[in-house]
Amino acid sequence: MYENFANDLSQKLALAHAPLAIAFLEEAPEGIQHYAEAVPSACTFWKAAESALFYTTAEDHYNCPIGAITQGFQIPQPVAANALALVEMMGKLSYLEAAEAAKVPMVEKKHRVVVYGPLKDFGRIQPDVVLLVCTPFQAMMVSEASGAASWTGGAESRTLGRPACAVIPSSLKSGAATASMACMGARTFAALKEEELLVAIPAQALVKLQSRLPIILDANVSMKQFYETHKSNFATV
Repeated sequence: MYENFANDLSQKLALAHAPLAIAFLEEAPEGIQHYAEAVPSACTFWKAAESALFYTTAEDHYNCPIGAITQGFQIPQPVAANALALVEMMGKLSYLEAAEAAKVPMVEKKHRVVVYGPLKDFGRIQPDVVLLVCTPFQAMMVSEASGAASWTGGAESRTLGRPACAVIPSSLKSGAATASMACMGARTFAALKEEELLVAIPAQALVKLQSRLPIILDANVSMKQFYETHKSNFATV
């Protein structure tokens, strides 16, 4: 169902990474394997999801308490204690203020497992969000095609910082494509490069993105030609 769309995204945007999909479900779909290895962070799953379809549980996220919280899991007391210690450490480094921790968005949809994988493999699974690792230019094309850049769209476009995983619940809540500049954790554990950022696209924005992307790409080619001609009329230094 999503294979053609995933291929279109990859080809039309010239993505270096496969489009990822994430689904928050009550039960693991039949035939989908559990991710068996322990990971240091929630964003580690993004890297693995470029090449494999799998599901995870709350416990699989507990090594990253902030990631477990943003992904909507209730955390037990020992994990909460680890989260508090982590926030305190971040505060001492002037990286995160304690008051911010209570404001970090979290996935509100009720679920017990999270399915990660390449978008092209979500044939019978409805993704809640599509996650792209892309360049700023590619992110702008997605923003324009999905309507997030529109001044009349009714929702203010927003670019987030840390934690990068907060881009997922933020996009779900807003219903619009949302970008994250990607925190140091994502750049460490998910191996995002300095020139890359994240864009989360909620399910309700996918249809518009799919229909509008070719139009927006053609429009930007025409605008580039116009701007280059306009630029040529002026002396350059």
